[in-house]
Amino acid sequence: MSRASKITFTLACIFTVTTTVGVHMVQALERETLHQGPIKDAKRVAEKKRLKDSSGDEVPLGKQFGSSDPSKEKKRLFNKTEHEMQAELKKKYEQLQPLSGEIVTEDGEVVQSNK
Repeated sequence: MSRASKITFTLACIFTVTTTVGVHMVQALERETLHQGPIKDAKRVAEKKRLKDSSGDEVPLGKQFGSSDPSKEKKRLFNKTEHEMQAELKKKYEQLQPLSGEIVTEDGEVVQSNK
């Protein structure tokens, strides 16, 4: 075996092992991160319930953790107005062209919708 082929083979083996170990490490990290999601959710729900019980009123989600960020409030307002605008457009378009609930396939076959 020539020196160049030995070097190439060694580098290929090192690259393969490094890639395999790296993928397993990333998978373990992702698995741990996914495992923390329900734990964080449970803590958030418990904190919300504790705040609701202590004040007697429902606390808005953004306010319960002291988040009075004006940019978030601005984003919420924008989302709310966007939602209202989309609802008005839906009503307008349904008046122009009522929906039948039927789905017509490419072959012309009519399928009922599962609404």
